[in-house]
Amino acid sequence: MHIEHGCRTAAAFLPPDLRDPGQIRPRQWRAWLKCAPPFDRHPTKRLAFVAYEHSDILGFIAVMHDSIFAGYRADIAGLYVTPQYRREGIGTTLLVRAAQWLHEDGIDRVTVDCFAHDPTRAFFDRLGGVVIASISDESDIAARITYGFDNLRELAARPH
Repeated sequence: MHIEHGCRTAAAFLPPDLRDPGQIRPRQWRAWLKCAPPFDRHPTKRLAFVAYEHSDILGFIAVMHDSIFAGYRADIAGLYVTPQYRREGIGTTLLVRAAQWLHEDGIDRVTVDCFAHDPTRAFFDRLGGVVIASISDESDIAARITYGFDNLRELAARPH
């Protein structure tokens, strides 16, 4: 789902020569969560939360105790809400639940990345994320940016 979302989101603003779905492979979430090969080089605590109703998956968030940014000890590896359930608070609920899990483990800062021109990036702005890194100039339509959430205790206490 996360890769599909990335492809569809990128298709909305990236020209065809910059979005090659042939180079994107589906993520192996089960192997990632278990730190199994090929994700076993740096085993860290990982968890995914899924929002569902009956047997329908509405969205998910995957988070891990690791980040490449100094001072941040966790990263959101994927956050996705199916289009028909967006703007119903599901993404917020998932992010708050992940913040609670991290906060319970003594982690107070987390990172997440997205495309600079992703229309859903306003979601991270609304919830208090701050841009901490950009791989390339934001005028580049393929630019990726990283948000940092510096106070997970506050996010974890947020009503959802």
